[in-house]
Amino acid sequence: MPRPDAGLVSVVIPARNEAAGIGALVRAVAAQGARGRLVEVIVVDDASTDGTGDAARSAGARVIELGGDTEGGNPALARNRGAGIAAGDPIVFLDADCTPGEEWLERLCEAHEAGADVVGGALDLPLGLSAMARCDYYCGWYHVHSRRPAGDVPNHPPGNLSVRREVFARTGGFTERQPIAYSHEELAWQSSVRRAGGRIVFEPAAIVYHRNRPGFGNLLRRNYRWGYSAIESKARSGAVRAAWIYQYPWLLVAGSVPLALGSTAYILACWVRARVLEPVVMLPAVLAARLAYSAGLAAGGIRWIRHGEAAGALRARWE
Repeated sequence: MPRPDAGLVSVVIPARNEAAGIGALVRAVAAQGARGRLVEVIVVDDASTDGTGDAARSAGARVIELGGDTEGGNPALARNRGAGIAAGDPIVFLDADCTPGEEWLERLCEAHEAGADVVGGALDLPLGLSAMARCDYYCGWYHVHSRRPAGDVPNHPPGNLSVRREVFARTGGFTERQPIAYSHEELAWQSSVRRAGGRIVFEPAAIVYHRNRPGFGNLLRRNYRWGYSAIESKARSGAVRAAWIYQYPWLLVAGSVPLALGSTAYILACWVRARVLEPVVMLPAVLAARLAYSAGLAAGGIRWIRHGEAAGALRARWE
């Protein structure tokens, strides 16, 4: 990493085929600096084929381009590359399918100033999404929306995540090895932060709006993907709720169907407690998504138990 530039915040955005919206996102992030902070926007073009890099560059971002089959399609690598050239502190990771809310960056920085090493912001539901996109949102972000209370957490997803520069530099960064690079890529380094005595804090006022993709097929694929690397990443890191159960991978594999039923009930209960009732109406789709998650958990878990880290070479293509 280069030496830090005092007063500068770096925002790293991995992007793959996001030309339609990346320019507006870059400008929205840069505008957050008008509230007294200088902002460096770094877009890592993850082997796009639609001119994403050019669109980001035209909007004022620094652009890194990953290359084709050797590097492309790896969001963990994209984030690490962006962090590697970032000059600011903190380093903020923002997904390209998100839109920052008002004072988003200010709230992240305030949480750091209060003592947090890592700050996770809220991922809220934007207007105008299709029913299946909303269901996908409900299945993924039940722990990280703005109705949840602030406080210390064991981990936070990378779509809206800020970390002190020195803290991130002491970790191994996001896990670039497949299949973890597609999901749960943050768990290993966040686990090392907590083992060293660092704090990961959820700040619900640091809001971005996450545009989940439409379609029932996408809902199933996305949840299968999340399940696929769940046992390996969580057993190794321990940076999860109920971490103890991941020390018994065969138990999870054997109980994958009951787990789908239990996790469906848990997700619905989380949203009901938050006074969001639409997921209850979507019960059949939520259950289908959790069955897909459990299928991925069983398939990925068996592969990891049999092959260990060599399972990464048996890469599944998700796109």
